[in-house]
Amino acid sequence: MHEGHPMVPPRLHLFELIDQDWWPAALRDLSTDYLHTVSTRLGLFDGAAAVLARGLRASEGHEVLDLASGGRGPLPRLRRLLAERHGLEVRVRLSDKYPNALAAERARAEGVDYLERSVDALHVPADLRGMRTLVNAFHHFRPEDARAVLADAQARGVPIAILETVRRTPAGILSMFLVPLLVLLFTPLVRPVTPLRLLLTYVVPVAPLIIFWDGLVSALRAHRPEELRAMTASLAREGYAWEVGETKAPGKAAISYVLGMPTR
Repeated sequence: MHEGHPMVPPRLHLFELIDQDWWPAALRDLSTDYLHTVSTRLGLFDGAAAVLARGLRASEGHEVLDLASGGRGPLPRLRRLLAERHGLEVRVRLSDKYPNALAAERARAEGVDYLERSVDALHVPADLRGMRTLVNAFHHFRPEDARAVLADAQARGVPIAILETVRRTPAGILSMFLVPLLVLLFTPLVRPVTPLRLLLTYVVPVAPLIIFWDGLVSALRAHRPEELRAMTASLAREGYAWEVGETKAPGKAAISYVLGMPTR
């Protein structure tokens, strides 16, 4: 068990199917499109708009580069909230190691860009500027790689926000056993509705099973707040500030976050 937290399991870096190079794009899209639908329909990350606003104001920036965007995630919705609630008009660019062509088309319809080239969060090209975000993606990285993601943003002098709803707690792990039911309930809302999606959800339950597995592994991989504080403390230097905390919108689940930003 985790030192100092007898009820918290140790971090297990098992494999998520959507991380694998060999995983078919059609099956990866089943997962990422579902995750986008749930996060957007339920407004799971609405409480993060204030965190992003602070990072943008700290750098006087108006661009956001979202890494590991998958099927779009909550950034199109957050862009609207930044304008409505914080008076910030920002340009959002989504990116992923495995770009999703259909998601890119829909992203443009929502007023955001989705880069067609592959972008690895561990090797962000120098020409891609702006505040970086990773939403429910930081757990994909082992601790040394996670630290490298943060260190690179600091070295480039750009803000970065890590946002996670998955938690490595007994309750967080157990909640993943509800995922198959949620997949059955939310699939009719996922766009596009395709015969393959319906077949692999309701006839052969591939989608509920793979999304459950990746969700369970995500919870077991999640970095604990004390681990994130140790990670950011090791990066501390003058001219850049780190903050680890929680935020939430009324009636929504809490969001764990790491915010890094240049200081004047």
